[in-house]
Amino acid sequence: MLRKTSRALMTAFLAIALIGCGSAEDPDGDDTNGVNVDPGNDDPGNNDEPGNNDEPGNNDEPGNNDEPGNNDEPGNNDEPGNNDEPGNNDEPGNNDEPGNNDEPGNNDEPGNNDEPTDEDPPGEILQSSTTRDLSPDVDAETFADFTADNRDFAFSIFDELRSGEDDDANLFISPHSISIALAMTYGGAENQTREQMAEALRFNLNDAELHPAFNKLDLDLATRSEVELDEEENQAFELDIINQTWGQQGFDFVDDYLNMLALNYGAMMSLVDFVSDYEEIRQDINQWVEDQTNDRIEDLLPEDSLNEDVRFILVNAIYFYGSWANPFNESATSDRDFALLDGSTTEVPMMTQDTTYGLFKDSEEDTVAVSLPYAGEEVSMIAFMPADAGDDFFAWENNFQREDFDAIVDGLTHGRVMLSFPRFEDDGEFELQEAFEALGMIDAFDDCAADFEGITGYPPCIDFKSLYIDEIYHQSFVSVDEEGTEAAAATGVVGATPTSMPPAVQFDRPFYYAIYDHPTDTILFLGRMVDPS
Repeated sequence: MLRKTSRALMTAFLAIALIGCGSAEDPDGDDTNGVNVDPGNDDPGNNDEPGNNDEPGNNDEPGNNDEPGNNDEPGNNDEPGNNDEPGNNDEPGNNDEPGNNDEPGNNDEPGNNDEPTDEDPPGEILQSSTTRDLSPDVDAETFADFTADNRDFAFSIFDELRSGEDDDANLFISPHSISIALAMTYGGAENQTREQMAEALRFNLNDAELHPAFNKLDLDLATRSEVELDEEENQAFELDIINQTWGQQGFDFVDDYLNMLALNYGAMMSLVDFVSDYEEIRQDINQWVEDQTNDRIEDLLPEDSLNEDVRFILVNAIYFYGSWANPFNESATSDRDFALLDGSTTEVPMMTQDTTYGLFKDSEEDTVAVSLPYAGEEVSMIAFMPADAGDDFFAWENNFQREDFDAIVDGLTHGRVMLSFPRFEDDGEFELQEAFEALGMIDAFDDCAADFEGITGYPPCIDFKSLYIDEIYHQSFVSVDEEGTEAAAATGVVGATPTSMPPAVQFDRPFYYAIYDHPTDTILFLGRMVDPS
């Protein structure tokens, strides 16, 4: 029998562009304050203060050029392994061969190679001296509070975005991608900017708990792709999460901030010259994003999104591709009516399956949900909708809270279900500033109120030194479709004579859906499907 297995492909990217206060020209010509300085930006021995080169040969501050191995001049490093020129790290244990650190992936230390493809990000890699913590110390209670806060954020940002869309619009985002990217930015925020970001993002842990919790979550999710797959069933499962930053050559970045990114997020920085080549860099970053998502995300940074004042771009990407644990049979797929919110119907390909699923119906009969597991059964799509087709969908979604979702997950019971589910694709492009301002994150977008002193070492509104967020760009794509394989289809259900009919759940009307990681209680993606056509 010729069968097609149903798979889901989902990708999401988020980019945050931070702008420098003042004009593009930096009269001080400051060097990067920290690790692996871009060669050629400073004259050797010009350090009155770290990163401030006012007079040649005037090294007044002890420890700037007096300590061996801490010189900005390329190749003049007395201490092995402390070279400012990328690629000349002779310290044993960092690289297989001295001086062979030009490509990520040549590092002996596990956790330094977080890039999932062979394509380097554009720019010159700035390697932190800090390696990633592969065993973050996060207790179970703290981690449970952390993931609950993340689910709160997922529904709050989703509701804000939904309020800005038409009633009949589909919506699909990755709250996890948004949260990670802004957590990395939050790591450099101070004072009121920090407080507003914490409130909007539902960050209730202190830094000593929050960033290690994100690290633990990321490392746990990285193991999902290690699931054993049934080759005869042509199963596939891939979950990649990527963090990457780009910084302006010669701009000050605080060591502690870069080290925090490396320690907890495995994030590298690539040095580029936004001042001279911002449009070419925009295109290069977009091409890199396309490569990471198999061409599913195009033009993440739209035209005119960058200019010569950009100093820092931070990107998070999630790529997910998974086979159902229980594949649908192609012969059971047929065109059927899907009820739209205006009372009309549209015809969509509807997949049908009689097999074991997680099923939820609450005691008040407000909501019905089905959990469709992917290969490995640690990640599933949880689809949920009003229990009765006659219920008011708008009233239902307006009243639905994170606690209601948690009740679904906790209340799933496994048994036979006759499921009908549409085949669909959806995508989204969002600029998130307005949504975050509605959540109370105001100062981060204001050129003279934003306080990212933890990134730059300078308080707000200092020309050429301070940063603020120009915009947050988010793109997402989802495809639930069928691919051809040859195998015995629906063994154990086709031809069986049930003693009783299983409950039937038909997603032939508007519904929500979440891609959910059960071991970590994490919503990776969240969607609203009101028109699959």
